[in-house]
Amino acid sequence: MGTNRSVRGAWLVVLGCLLTACAGAGAAEEPRPEQGPPVVLAPPPAEMVPVPEPPTRASPEEMLSLPPVTEEMHRLLDEVHTRWGAHPDLGQAEITLDRSAVVLRWYGAPPAELVALAEASGGSGFEARIEETRFRTAELVDEAGRLVRGHPGVVHSAWPLPAGDGIGVGLDPAAAGDGGPDDLARLGIGSRFPIVAEVRSPPVAAAG
Repeated sequence: MGTNRSVRGAWLVVLGCLLTACAGAGAAEEPRPEQGPPVVLAPPPAEMVPVPEPPTRASPEEMLSLPPVTEEMHRLLDEVHTRWGAHPDLGQAEITLDRSAVVLRWYGAPPAELVALAEASGGSGFEARIEETRFRTAELVDEAGRLVRGHPGVVHSAWPLPAGDGIGVGLDPAAAGDGGPDDLARLGIGSRFPIVAEVRSPPVAAAG
């Protein structure tokens, strides 16, 4: 499906350099699903790596009705990955659901070459724009891992928010209430980054 391919391309831009840093030196890298934000799973801490989780923004029926992702969009994302995939200031790229725009994200002032690439891609039937992130993705990934390790049985997953403005955390329903500020305070969950909590069942590990 075009959506899987687009999100895969977007995430390759962000995660190419992060996975090496987050994985243990001797741990074998396992294949990752092709959609969604990186999620740091709880056990075992020594083997934790960011892995994607399917997004919840659209139902399967809605996804089938979306316009296809164009080859021009894929080429733009591939070019960004090739040229800046290892740069610490590169944020998470995203293709809007209506396929009208490719959003590139950068911490601080983006390179002139990236701005020129986005401007040159603007005449390909979609808008290519660059948004500034509040935090670096690598910092958010590190903090996501800390939250999972520091709250076993409560925080089962955590991930950097796509806009680079905070961290999403998955809370076990057996331990959490509504996931609001009072609930986070009761559970002792805090961070120097903004937290968006979701109360949901822990992700199921893929078979094999």
